[in-house]
Amino acid sequence: MIRQNNKGPLYMAAASICWSLGGLCFQFIPWNAMSIIGLRALLAAAVFAIFRKSIKVTLTKGNILAALFLSATTMLFVFANQLTTAAAAVMLQFTAPIFILLIQFIFYGKKPKLSEALAVLATILGMLLFFADDIDAGHMLGNILAIVSGLTFACVFVCNKRSDTQPEQSVMLGFLINAVLWAPFALFDPNISADVIPWAFITLMGVVQVGLAYVFFTVGIKRTSALLACLIVALEPVLNPIWVALFTPERPGRYAIFGGAVIVVTVVAYNVWEAKRN
Repeated sequence: MIRQNNKGPLYMAAASICWSLGGLCFQFIPWNAMSIIGLRALLAAAVFAIFRKSIKVTLTKGNILAALFLSATTMLFVFANQLTTAAAAVMLQFTAPIFILLIQFIFYGKKPKLSEALAVLATILGMLLFFADDIDAGHMLGNILAIVSGLTFACVFVCNKRSDTQPEQSVMLGFLINAVLWAPFALFDPNISADVIPWAFITLMGVVQVGLAYVFFTVGIKRTSALLACLIVALEPVLNPIWVALFTPERPGRYAIFGGAVIVVTVVAYNVWEAKRN
């Protein structure tokens, strides 16, 4: 049996598996970004309300900050996917571990340990290898949005470790913000029709790729450090093209396979190292 206090990384891995479905879903939804953000958030909020058995949120500073950063991350990432390549959007967002080290050093005076720095560097190396054949140097605006989403994604992890943040409440609030702001745009989206395939995939995104993912996230983040949690969810871009390869003609190249192996080995090794050290 796995001890209760060691289950955090497993929950974070489960969240990354759910998140990794995004690349596949985007390929089958020809709607504008605002419609996708809003409807996905609306469905995710419904799933999360069932999980929590409540939509009540306490407006603490920590909950508000974490919710705003979650809302921003979702918005920026969806727009980035439509303005640059999917590979670039995913890789640039996963600069988040670097931002976590910087945030913890600048705002909390926490110097990174050698093991943390090496884990981050190895993860970034794996990312570069993974997308060596796919990164498009163009699409500047999309690439910038993806990098900013990496910063806001890092802030999601850091803010959810604050003493005045309840992850279930901050996530619920983030979903509600996006649903209120963006769902109404679906009423005016000319690309939305009665075609069942996009509706099936937006349902998959809302219920599983976001809703269920954040159920796992809110449980796992309580039992995992911000940096380790972020390194674990770096498995998402490794799994993302695997789902695409299973259901479309796209296939990952040899650099992608090697880069993915580097990321997986790094995450597992760092997790084992931290468990033994503690």
